[in-house]
Amino acid sequence: MGVRYFPVMKIGLFDSGIGGLTVLKKVIENFGNHEYFYLADNLNVPYGSKPIPFLREKLKNILSFFHTMKVELLISACNTTDSIVKKTNFDTKNYSFTYVSIIENAIKTVERNDSVLLLATENTINLGAYKEALIKKKITNLEEKACPLFVPLIEEGYWDGQMAESVLRFYLQDSKSKYHKVILGCTHYPILENQIRKYTNSSIVDPAEGIVDFLKNEIKLEKIDGKIRVNYLVTGNTEKFKLLSKIFMKDVKYHPIFKKIELEST
Repeated sequence: MGVRYFPVMKIGLFDSGIGGLTVLKKVIENFGNHEYFYLADNLNVPYGSKPIPFLREKLKNILSFFHTMKVELLISACNTTDSIVKKTNFDTKNYSFTYVSIIENAIKTVERNDSVLLLATENTINLGAYKEALIKKKITNLEEKACPLFVPLIEEGYWDGQMAESVLRFYLQDSKSKYHKVILGCTHYPILENQIRKYTNSSIVDPAEGIVDFLKNEIKLEKIDGKIRVNYLVTGNTEKFKLLSKIFMKDVKYHPIFKKIELEST
């Protein structure tokens, strides 16, 4: 049936908080029992409005951390840091792992005649990696909208209800049926996917699906049976991360292990 018990791969993912769980969840659902390490730098969340030099330094520390851990794949589950990689001459080739870009895989389903709305953080939009990639695909009808309140809203657990609705309405009240596709250019945003679809009435592009396709077709990652474990490495409030991850991953059968870490400067 195409399922083997080996080879198990050592896979790292990272984000500023719980957003990257939207990628992890889809990876687990499609590939099963690999060895997963998820780093949540929630001590510094949100990344979307932090100074770029500060984030570059954090990114160096994170990549060095995973290099030391000898992961084989490192999945960028953060669009802001991936934008930094693409737009600030950040070299990922001198590490032991294969770096998987979320932006490159996000845009694969966007077609030339599509009208596109990109929802993302301020840093992601200002860095322009998405815009550059979409222009290369001959996309001419593109609107970009920074939604800086989405990440704090999600990190505080307000995923629905009156507060979430008011923030969504603030950003998207004029977006109904204006676009073929809406790219969720921050991994936190799929947590609000149903509401975003309601306000835009558009096809939603979740970059995590592009990551899954890349792992299947380019990496040839196979599905592995067995009890799934995820090692969560958290720089900030571990209990808060544990609570939110439990809610989001409630329908995933796996064993989570939580550990507080400090990222050392390189």
